[in-house]
Amino acid sequence: MPGRHTDAEKPTESRRRFLKASGAGAVAVSLAGPSAAKELGGNQASQETTTEGGQSGGDVPTGGTLVYGMSSQPDTSNILTLGSVYAAVAVDRVYETGTTLDPVTSEVRPNVFTDWTVENTSGQNAKPDVYFDVRDGLTWNDGEDFTAEDVLFTYRYYMENQPGNYAAAVSPMESIEESSRSDWDFHLKLSQPVGVWASEQLQIPLLPQHKWEGKNYQQYDPMAANPDNGPVGLGPGRLTRFDPATSMQVVFDNEYYYDTLSTLEWKQNHDQLRAGGPFIDQVNYKVFGSETAMTNAFLQGNIDTHYGSMKTAKIPQVKKNQGMSLVNGTDSGFSYYAFNLRRKPLDDVTFRQAVAFLYDDYFWVQRLMSGYVWKGDFVQSNGYPKPRPDFQFAGEDQMLTHPATDAFDFRSADQGPTPDVEGVRSFLTEGQVIDGSSGTYVGKDYPGSLSGVSASRSESKHDYSFGPVQSQVLREHDGADRELRVDGQTIPQTMDGDAITMFIDPPKKGPKEAKAIQRWVNNMKSVGIPVKTQALSFNTMTSKVYYQEDFDIYPMGWGGTGPFGSSAYSFFHSDNADDHSKDGNSDSFMYNSTGYGLYGGSSDDLLSKARTTMNAEERNRLTARAIEKIYLDMPYVLRDYAKFRWPLNTAKFGGYIPDIVDPAFANFGAQVNNLHLKE
Repeated sequence: MPGRHTDAEKPTESRRRFLKASGAGAVAVSLAGPSAAKELGGNQASQETTTEGGQSGGDVPTGGTLVYGMSSQPDTSNILTLGSVYAAVAVDRVYETGTTLDPVTSEVRPNVFTDWTVENTSGQNAKPDVYFDVRDGLTWNDGEDFTAEDVLFTYRYYMENQPGNYAAAVSPMESIEESSRSDWDFHLKLSQPVGVWASEQLQIPLLPQHKWEGKNYQQYDPMAANPDNGPVGLGPGRLTRFDPATSMQVVFDNEYYYDTLSTLEWKQNHDQLRAGGPFIDQVNYKVFGSETAMTNAFLQGNIDTHYGSMKTAKIPQVKKNQGMSLVNGTDSGFSYYAFNLRRKPLDDVTFRQAVAFLYDDYFWVQRLMSGYVWKGDFVQSNGYPKPRPDFQFAGEDQMLTHPATDAFDFRSADQGPTPDVEGVRSFLTEGQVIDGSSGTYVGKDYPGSLSGVSASRSESKHDYSFGPVQSQVLREHDGADRELRVDGQTIPQTMDGDAITMFIDPPKKGPKEAKAIQRWVNNMKSVGIPVKTQALSFNTMTSKVYYQEDFDIYPMGWGGTGPFGSSAYSFFHSDNADDHSKDGNSDSFMYNSTGYGLYGGSSDDLLSKARTTMNAEERNRLTARAIEKIYLDMPYVLRDYAKFRWPLNTAKFGGYIPDIVDPAFANFGAQVNNLHLKE
């Protein structure tokens, strides 16, 4: 039975704020794992070491403003409905959770909650009892006392309202009460075992009852309700400005945080953290119209840092500029292209795999990104390696390199940029599926699945053939000599008269991404697949994708997914999808936008088993199997994992923490707490 705090591996799945933009300048919300960090040394930033950990904050300068750039607009200041990192990177500075994540070791640490345990986890129908203690003497940033009623209110509010952002954490909760046992403050009853309970159920943002009681969480606007001070939380910051078109501001003046959570013992004893922060006065967030404008603002000294990795083409310039540095890391998530599995022929794994063969990953990774990303494969970043199939079943030294990770690489003609049109057509017409069995597929050898899992189907769902070109988008493409038929119909005839529509970010925001997608689209057209693009703003795209599920294919990314792989449950289990064939849930944010698990295959059984397994080693292997099955079923084409290069004005600021996870988002709070003026 797990003991106090967590089981032996100390689960560390952070609170879910996964969403990130997919453009080249905004993909890199990143986390460096131990193996990845060794590959990323060599520049000024990565060679700097932080030697200030374990000291009090009094021996560093205080004050100053960090100016932080973003290429896309934040969506809302409401912690329960915001859907992007662009809002969360500021709003998260206001709130605190029960437990927290050590940014360096990935251990679950005390925060608002001081101690915790779980009991009654064994047996087929186990309903675990989670007990935890709450820290005394905390105060909300508006001066109101934090009480036991706030804890009860928070959990009951989540259980009553079921906000989609926290569905995975809330769904197993049955009840919460003040504990009848004298050795614990609270008792949280779960409906089933959850292996990552200490970092999921105990890491939801705590809400002040005096602000949220009686509020409709989908309509509540904390800034409008409290314009002078913004949302109320236990964190160090106050959100004092929220103008999505131009700027946000967080001011660090919550004296109650500085007296308590800022100086916790584990922070004081840490080798790389400095207790007592934040030491800066505030962060000003500036919203730019494009990645290019944001990058230029940093290079010109108008901002001190920005969201995501430095634009690849500008990395040499940053290295040359005195006082500018790049902080290294790897991706805590990944960038991807997703299919709507509710729609024919996107519901067929044969079709999705054929489309994946046509994405030129070499062009993206080497030509456009100059090797500053890793080619994507599994829905688990190499920054969090343990749940990856290659880590579990081949070994850490074969991560990202094992041939089983290359099943869907670009299929070229004569190893050049031209796609193997006839090979991909044959794959379709023969109804092939890379189902986990070894073999040669469109000229490329595949050794078979690492974990022994198979795809949900071993043969096509539809019958494919080719005939004369009829669709307008193909008639306008010089390379199209044949057009695909699906069960005897062209794709426009199958899809209500239109070609497959691929959403894209506005090309000026992500010009390299636009080039990669255009090459992909042209390759599909050459095979005879009618497809067109539609540019949408980030917030418009997230609404159509995650609320309405109204799309064919879209680009996006996830960040801060965590080291346990439990994000796969949120993204791919049918519990988190909208079934449009019934009374849908189209007014709520649903992580599983593709509908996988309901359509196009399912890994529900493996994901459910992994989620309810308390043993960390067994859970990792189950998760790895689920992730490999998802890879074969392909609801996503994994584009890449970022090799993070976070820009920072190191002439002005010191104290940053090198080689940790995602300094621009998932661990931006840790960076903010450590950063200080140099003089």
